[in-house]
Order: sequence, then C-alpha cells, then structure tokens
Amino acid sequence: MSAEALAGTVAVVGGGWAGCAAAVTLAQAGRRVTLFEQATTLGGRARRVAFDAATVDNGQHLLIGAYRQTLDLIAIVHGADRAAALLHRLPLTLAPFGTAAHNAISLRARRAPAPLHLAAGIAAARGLSWGERLALVSGFHRLARAGFRCPPRETVAECFAASPARAMNGVWSPLCLAALNTPPERASAQVFANVLRETFTTRAAASDFLIPATDLSALFPDAAARYVAANRGEMRTGITVRRVIAAAPGVAVQTNRGEERYASAIVAVGPHQLAATVGPASGAAGGDDAGAPWRAALAQVSAFAYESITTAWLAYPATVRLPAPIARLDDAPGQWVFDRSRALDASRSGGAQSLLAVVISAGGPHDGLGQHALAARLDAQLRRLAPALPALLWARVIAERRATYACTPALARPPAGRVAPGLYVAGDYTIADLPPTLEAATRSGVAAARAVDAALAAEGR
Repeated sequence: MSAEALAGTVAVVGGGWAGCAAAVTLAQAGRRVTLFEQATTLGGRARRVAFDAATVDNGQHLLIGAYRQTLDLIAIVHGADRAAALLHRLPLTLAPFGTAAHNAISLRARRAPAPLHLAAGIAAARGLSWGERLALVSGFHRLARAGFRCPPRETVAECFAASPARAMNGVWSPLCLAALNTPPERASAQVFANVLRETFTTRAAASDFLIPATDLSALFPDAAARYVAANRGEMRTGITVRRVIAAAPGVAVQTNRGEERYASAIVAVGPHQLAATVGPASGAAGGDDAGAPWRAALAQVSAFAYESITTAWLAYPATVRLPAPIARLDDAPGQWVFDRSRALDASRSGGAQSLLAVVISAGGPHDGLGQHALAARLDAQLRRLAPALPALLWARVIAERRATYACTPALARPPAGRVAPGLYVAGDYTIADLPPTLEAATRSGVAAARAVDAALAAEGR
C-alpha cells in the first residue's frame, strides 16, 4: 500500500482510557482513527459490568479535581454542561462509616484558597489530638519547602516516619493507597509527593472527590466512541490484535481477522499485555524479531510487580445511610465504602434498596479468599461498625488481580510517545510523574496522539 493511501490513518490498539484518549485527540486533529479492543466493552480496567440487578463497574474508581486532562476529555466528548452533571463533586472528605467507629478520624477540606483549605480541614478534624494535627500540617509544609522533592528510593512510610501513628494511619496511608494503589511501606514517596502537589497546592477544587453518576464506560469510553465515529473514525470491539509491526511505508496491525496497514499505530494496552501485542524482543541476530523496537520498554515492564483492586458490591433490603457518598472504613479489610444505590435496577434488584461498594486497594491476605468468604467478611466489617445494618441480601465481588503496577521508588518506566518510526506507546505506566490512575492514562494517550500528529504533519501527511 502506498504512503498516499495511508496518509493520516492511525491505528490505536487498546480501548481503555489511554487508547480512548488517544483516539479522541487524533480525531479532533482530523486524523482517521481505527481503534481495536479485544473486549466487547470499552474502558479496559475501568469499565462497565452488568449484573442481573445492577449495572456497575469492574472496580469502584474515584476521580479528583486535579484530573484536568481526564475532565477536559469528558467535556469534549459530552459537552461541558453534560459533563458537569455526570460527576458528583464533594470536598475532600474522610468521614467514618458507622456509629461504632470509636475515635475514628473525620476530616473535610474547608472553603479557602489552596493549600489553606487542607490546613483548615486538618485543624478542624475530629479524632486527632492537637499534636497529631500539627504533625500533619508540619509534614506537608516540610514537603512543600523541599519543592515536593524526595530521595529517589524513599518510600511514603519513610517520608512520613516522623508522623504519629494515628496521623499516618488515618490520613496519609489511606490517601497513599487511594492514589498509588501501593502500601506506604512500598510506595514511592516522590510519586506521592507529586500527587500532593497537584492535589493541594494549585486550587482548592483540585482536591475535590468526583464520584461518577454513571458507569465508567458511559462516563468516557462510550462517548469517545461516538465522538470518533462522528469524525470519520471507528472503534472496533471484540477484535484481538496479535501483532503490531513496522511495515514500510507505515505499520501493519495483524488481528484475528487479517492484516491492515496504517501510517502509524499507538499501542495502548496494559504493561502485562505489551509483549503479546508487539511481539517478543529476542535480541537474536536475524530471524523474526518483531519486538526489537520495543526492547527497552519490554525490559522495563518485565520488572513490574502488580497490585490488585478488589470491589465488593453488597446489596441490602433497606436504606443504609452513609455520612457522605464515600466513607472511610477501618481497613479490616475494607478501606472505603461508596453508596451506589442509584445503580440498582428496581425491577430486578431482588428487593434491594441499598447497594454499597466496598473497596480494598492493593494486594493482601484477602486475595486468597473466595468470593463468598470475602463478601461475608466485608459484611461483618460493616456490621461491626454499624450494628443496625440490615441482613445482607446478595453480593458480588470483582477482583482485578493486575489492576495496576506497584508504584515503587525509582521504578523505570517507558515514556509515552514514539518508540520507533510509526510506532508509539501509551498507558498509565508511561507517565513517570504520576501513579497508575485514570489521569495518567488519559495524559499518556493525549501525549502519544500529539506526537503522532506532529510526526505525520512534519512528513506532510
């Protein structure tokens, strides 16, 4: 196929948030985009799952106001007015679940310019002594004075070693787990510092919790597909990409339905799927070494460890009131609980009036439990904190075993963008400054798409 026939065509492999971000950005730039996704539902590791009684997500995700790229993309594909209605905005809130949560910490960011809104929230927090409050403010101030720079191999636990145990366990640890999905003892202090800087020093709204009013696929990927289709592109689901290789004058995308040629391709799959998508880099002389351009990236991701995210959906036959749409648990083993009762289908709910999503970030002993045993343990945890809880009606547990890579200190990661002529990479693991979040995914997709667009424009295509 001639270069003229390929002009402006781009393949995006992977229909998660990184791939969808890349496809929208390319479509906006006037490129003809074809996105390939193996699953039948777009969204990757943040997608819609349908039960008999409810349509929920494979895992309960929490967005924050600092997710500027994600929010910009949602506004592009939905329109600004509709986008605002899709997200329930709540000031940073640590509200304990249940009346039996003795001495639990309760904290809410205040109306004030950043970072005073955090300091004022800490000063007014309940469950902390004045010494513990001072330690929290001092720890943050120390990081700010250092320009939010940490020693490369320092962990979050080491960074806040001077903090009292209750301040650490009640504030920094849950924020670390929520943001990095890695326990503080193993999490990168530098990446956590980056999160604190973006969340608490720019504007007060950056630290807001944003709770989706719909399922995650509807929030962005589905609307991204409509946007791409309206701009001469297409999203193809249920197609397995077996290899993406350089094939002058462009690239070849080999799928279970044949081979197609494009001017460029962005590979936006999970790091554990990279080798299967681009081919292994053997390093041998001669022969078929399709993964050769990817050798450095493949070597880096091969060293990754992974963390799970487990979400238990628990249904109750009566209304269960939470102090806020998201509430803190006591980490034994659930960490957060969300009220997702609006997701229930009244005609098929089996009498359920409340649907709670209990989240456990990072791996642990719970990974060894079966679904029924874990659901029973989480129900018992809620019942211990709220003894008046009605009897559990039904439960579903979804465990993403490789939800994210472990965000450890000094972890080498490939950068988003060009790998070789015509070949580009995106994914939450390619933005070194951020943890593996939806924001990292969307930033990577936009960065890769802009690099493709610039290269094609320089070539006059």
